[in-house]
Amino acid sequence: MKNRWRTIAKWCFLYPVVFVLCLELALRILGWGTFYVDDYSIKAEPKNAFIGHDQLGIQLNPGEYEITLNDALRFRTTHAAGNYRIIPGSEHVEAPEVLMLGCSFTYGYGVNDDENFTALLQKEFPDLSFKNAGVIGYGTVQSLMQLREEVKNDALKVVLLNFSSFHFMRNGLSQTYRSNLKMGYKRSSAEVESLMKQARFPYVTSCNLDIAYQPWETMYTNWYGREWSAIVNWRQLADDRKRDAEIDELGITRCLISEIAALCQQRGIAFGLVCLDSTAETEQLRNALPGLHWLDTSFDFSSEMLTNLPHDSHPGAEGHQYLAKKIKPFINQLLNGN
Repeated sequence: MKNRWRTIAKWCFLYPVVFVLCLELALRILGWGTFYVDDYSIKAEPKNAFIGHDQLGIQLNPGEYEITLNDALRFRTTHAAGNYRIIPGSEHVEAPEVLMLGCSFTYGYGVNDDENFTALLQKEFPDLSFKNAGVIGYGTVQSLMQLREEVKNDALKVVLLNFSSFHFMRNGLSQTYRSNLKMGYKRSSAEVESLMKQARFPYVTSCNLDIAYQPWETMYTNWYGREWSAIVNWRQLADDRKRDAEIDELGITRCLISEIAALCQQRGIAFGLVCLDSTAETEQLRNALPGLHWLDTSFDFSSEMLTNLPHDSHPGAEGHQYLAKKIKPFINQLLNGN
């Protein structure tokens, strides 16, 4: 009887424990660690430069701010009412408007008001009034929502959608993006949870473009043990990738951009897409949108000269100068109807 119980104990307790420990060790040897998020600090003076929005996810809180990233990189920014970043010299009441749509790259995260590429382009086109509607964390869904309001303005002459390969995952709100947003952003400052409490992030799941909303509080949750077990982390990553694979990110992004282009065409507004970073997916997207005015900037996000690396990966002052030089002839082309 003793031998029988020993055998049962081995098969029910000892062997499973040994198997789990061996699997844990094997995964770690193969490079699968526990869940980890790089520390990223955002400090704003005064506080609350970015706040939650119940339809757009994030919005710019009006005011003047000095923002410090990772205790090293400082920049000054001014937010206007209506979810815009101030562009010095754009106060032309009667001037035709150029609307810049996009994410933190368009916003100019990491550089001052007069250093981002929208501000630099304003200096190149003094007879136009540029509006910087770029906001951190935005994808093409938010850009479409913004444009639907902006087209009501008869002064709008040109719309530029500044597109990044990051937007694919944002448009379908993939598990990968949910994790990056929730787990990464909430660690950036102590105020994030309270500021984002009422936030809901928009996304679409098909080409009917019906917008769904995901509340911040239920955006993403780590499985129990993920922070200390490589097995749990490996399993959740596998589950996330499986669910992400079910999202047609390329298809819904194509439909979103087609809708933006159609909306501009209906209103007689020139529209162009500025592709900030070229990938295999952006090339597929370009091929799926024949006839669209498309500019490839070939920006090198690994360059310390063009970005704020090592403190932050967004374009630095020189990077924005590079982008402005690339975009200027593209705007002229749109203005001339070419």
